[in-house]
Amino acid sequence: MRPPPADATAPAVWPAGGAAAPRSRGRVPTGEILGSRSPVTALAATVLVLSLAIAAYALEPRVTTPTTPAGASQGTALLGTATCASWQAADATRRLTIIGALAAAATQPDPENPGATLSQGAAYGLFERVCATRSSRTVLLYEAYNRAASMSVAGAVTPRV
Repeated sequence: MRPPPADATAPAVWPAGGAAAPRSRGRVPTGEILGSRSPVTALAATVLVLSLAIAAYALEPRVTTPTTPAGASQGTALLGTATCASWQAADATRRLTIIGALAAAATQPDPENPGATLSQGAAYGLFERVCATRSSRTVLLYEAYNRAASMSVAGAVTPRV
């Protein structure tokens, strides 16, 4: 494209003298472009987006406690962390639950060949003795139970002479 000749007149859209039209700086375009209802439209869009976000949050599935697998007894998750401190803090019902869970855990891996277990009274007496001192608060109950149960089975077998 060629520049216009020097003697040509400026087009009607250009200001006289060839200077650029003054621009307003820092202003938002007026209602001609956005319309006279733009604040109301912006508010309605914001309310709609917030409503959808709240609805999505409300309909999101909640995390539920995992179900116990088939065959597992109630409270078996405690066994790996149950210490003498747990035993000392538990009431009689909770103590019997711990003993029952330990016996079930010893026999569940292979039902055809059950592991060594202790009677309820023997296990209760064992934990009362093992957990009698304050320094035994960190002793794991399943370790004491398994060791005592394996020794009771070994003691029941009579050696052949």
